[in-house]
Amino acid sequence: MSEGVDEEFSIHWIEDVVQEILEREFDDYLISTGKSPSGSIHIGIMRELIVADVIKRELLRLKKDTRSMFVVDDYDPLRSLPQSVTLSLSEWAGVPYSDVPDEFGCCESFGAHWANELIETFPEFGIDPDIVWTSKLYETDKMLDAVRVCLKKTETIREIMKEYVAKDFNAEQKKQYLKGMESWYPASVICPECGKFQSGAKGEIVPNRVKDYDADSDTISFECPECGHQARLPLSDVRIKLTWRVDWPAKWYVLNVSCEPAGKDHSVKGGSYDTGLEVSRRVFDWEGPVKVPYEWVRISGRDMSTSEGIVFTPKTWLQIAPPELYRFIMLKTDLARAVNIRPEAIPDMIDEFERFERVYYGLDDADDETQALAQIVYPLAMTGPVSEEYIPKLPFKFAVVMSQLEDLLGMDTIVERSEEALKQQYALQTVPNVAKKRIPVRLRRARKWVEMFGSKGDLIQVPEEIPKQVLDTLTPEDATYLHEILNLLQEGPLQDEEIQTGVFETANELDFKVRRAFTVLYRVLISRKSGPRLGPFINMLGREWVIERIQKALRSK
Repeated sequence: MSEGVDEEFSIHWIEDVVQEILEREFDDYLISTGKSPSGSIHIGIMRELIVADVIKRELLRLKKDTRSMFVVDDYDPLRSLPQSVTLSLSEWAGVPYSDVPDEFGCCESFGAHWANELIETFPEFGIDPDIVWTSKLYETDKMLDAVRVCLKKTETIREIMKEYVAKDFNAEQKKQYLKGMESWYPASVICPECGKFQSGAKGEIVPNRVKDYDADSDTISFECPECGHQARLPLSDVRIKLTWRVDWPAKWYVLNVSCEPAGKDHSVKGGSYDTGLEVSRRVFDWEGPVKVPYEWVRISGRDMSTSEGIVFTPKTWLQIAPPELYRFIMLKTDLARAVNIRPEAIPDMIDEFERFERVYYGLDDADDETQALAQIVYPLAMTGPVSEEYIPKLPFKFAVVMSQLEDLLGMDTIVERSEEALKQQYALQTVPNVAKKRIPVRLRRARKWVEMFGSKGDLIQVPEEIPKQVLDTLTPEDATYLHEILNLLQEGPLQDEEIQTGVFETANELDFKVRRAFTVLYRVLISRKSGPRLGPFINMLGREWVIERIQKALRSK
């Protein structure tokens, strides 16, 4: 592989991970992902989900029984609230997300609301994992048995935590930690009186941790730090949850997870993933899943954080760009490298992806290595079956301009002109139905992109009338030039390049400055000194409309 391609694409990890999974003894294969629904879930989780999906696809290609899973950690206690929520933090802090009401009224709980916002986007991104709700999982006998195992092996887990958690502490921190671990149990209880796992919010949390477990009677004791209620109750009569670094490997064990990708925060050496693997080996007596670390996705150079309100959601992506593009970006970047997405650059990113697509279909020239790479990457970037034939697509940058003319021309007209643009670009007699159906989607995404992330130069507003200040600045020389352009346009329909060339040649014939020529036309059309490439833009507006517009300008002189 050439140096340039190697820097851009690094997909050897797929083969390496699949091979490592196949070396394990699984009757069937389960690729797991998961997220805590503390608010709008940012698009970074999609890297994990797409990595899992690609692994699943490769195992299925090898005729292995494989499925994927998304675990919603809705049994986690609430620690903070997003700005869009008006619930009282003091009232609901410490309550599991599954028990907090959805104030928007559309879902059964706070956790379900934010999880479903993400899950609803899965089909469009081409992923179909089984959904597991942690709150429901803890109601099963199998998970309760795993909790029993952990409580019985508390001393082993304590030793693991000392090895992994306290390793980087200073002397005083380590001393305090080891003292606390003397009476520590790896589980917390939802108080039957106040309904909380813990007291306090983020930064001031005191868990309602198990104080004691008696294996003979299978009972636990606790004293709630929130309301003071204390009791000894049968394990089967309480709602209990394992602490984070134990909960994760317990779920791996109960669900028999073969592989789970995880972000760098969990995957660092000695971090929560390694802790979980050690718990898997020493507590549950199995090897645990194959670890697949990945770097984070950043938006315009910033790390995203649900708790801090730095969020760019999959739903937002689908409003402004095709899901295949996101899959492509995740695939072309080595897992050890962060992905920095600049939403303002989406038109260029779409152009890059669609050039790669044409290489796959043999429509654009490329070296042998790039062609071979396209045969691997492009199908994995697709959200569904790969079309046997190339489907013509409206250029996104064209759609950015055209979509903003809807208020002026109406949707039917801009769709019709988009179809004509496709015919010209691909020398088509008719536009295939599948390509026609995609035109409105592309126009909607382009319009949303320019509204959300476009620069001032991308924004186009066509005033109903030419502003008086524009008309007042037109000179006799400007009027002469506009007369000649009017004559040019009245000759009949012209292709984009014919108009573009005509603008230059007319200015030269009149010894009129070319820069002034463009400025005059843009000011008459959109009251700005510059704008989209003029030839295509005039055809987008419509020759008849432009003729009438210029005539109005000339009548004012």
